[in-house]
Amino acid sequence: MKLLTPLAVLLLATSAHGRPGVIQEVRGVWVVRTALQSPQGVDQAIDEAARAGANAVFVQVRGRGDAFYASRLVVRSDLLAGQPADFDPLERAIARARARGLAVHAWFNILLTANFGQRLPPDHVVARHPEWVMQPQAAARRAFSVPPSGLTWLARQARVSGDVEGLYLSPSAPGVAEHLEAAVREMVRRYPVDGFHLDFIRYPSAEYDYSRVALESFARRLGVKSSEPWTLPGRYPAAWDEHRRSVLSDLAARLTNAARSERPAILVSAAVVPDEATALNHRFQDWPDWGARSLLDAVCPMAYTVDSRIFRQQVAVARARVGDRSRVWVGVGAYRLDVPGIVEKVQVARAAGAEGVILFSHESLRGQDVDRLRREAFPPAAMTALPAAVTEGPSAR
Repeated sequence: MKLLTPLAVLLLATSAHGRPGVIQEVRGVWVVRTALQSPQGVDQAIDEAARAGANAVFVQVRGRGDAFYASRLVVRSDLLAGQPADFDPLERAIARARARGLAVHAWFNILLTANFGQRLPPDHVVARHPEWVMQPQAAARRAFSVPPSGLTWLARQARVSGDVEGLYLSPSAPGVAEHLEAAVREMVRRYPVDGFHLDFIRYPSAEYDYSRVALESFARRLGVKSSEPWTLPGRYPAAWDEHRRSVLSDLAARLTNAARSERPAILVSAAVVPDEATALNHRFQDWPDWGARSLLDAVCPMAYTVDSRIFRQQVAVARARVGDRSRVWVGVGAYRLDVPGIVEKVQVARAAGAEGVILFSHESLRGQDVDRLRREAFPPAAMTALPAAVTEGPSAR
């Protein structure tokens, strides 16, 4: 067994599934995939995070159903087309972060899998399995008469509202959970990451998922035989919403368990919709339950508002909902704030009971006075020692 790095030890959290210890405040930065397109970009993003006073980076190694790491299961991102085949962004990020004393969390976009209009290589998951794509209510009836074989048609149908980012995989489709679990296991087994961070593990809106496979799974759940399954959500609206929440929660549990089984000391977190009603009733993301059941070591409400009153309320609600079963690492919308604004939000988060913050994103640090950010938001803090028993972890590779 290999000794954990000092940062991995410091970041081990007390949790219901048996890992001991106390946690230092997490001071994180989301590192978007734009930084992973070159070795220089990786180094700059890690160095800026360290200079700003961060102790953890959340590196977007899966953006749109692709990989910014070595994989036999997932297509290499086309953003790396100009780089040598042996360039491994995640491997470089880990090495650079270790040298700077930073923990590394592998950030996975789970269901958002392709941009609208994106040209997909033939081995991309959506190109191979167009039948796995979520559909809006407007396309429900047609989905039973037209095979989902054309990506142009899929994209046109899926683009039902302006705030939908692209094509999402359906957690109801046979094969989706297996594909995602295999991808998670492969990455976590291969790389010595400190954390696994789930994002876009939600529905794009309440208009989704009316794909054929989702409607048929709902009919089976109801125990109803219907020649018109697309009518069932309207007949059983409460059960339909609960079905979507349940399917998503099952997926979250499956992926969390997969990561933990491959690397027991890993910290599992998720970026979640901060408004509870919106999360539950429009994105079907029951993160209060995920945190309360310790499916997650930390919930990360994306509290990107500039309004400190709303921000404080969102942090307080998250803290109350998960209780002592999970940590709260609050997402701060640094892209909307100057340094004094970031400092204020960090201070509000601490006062409201959060155990950490994550800044969105590394791109927002450029041009900012990061030395001031370090002085005023993230000054060096006293370290809390963990029990001596916390000394070993899984092997690095």
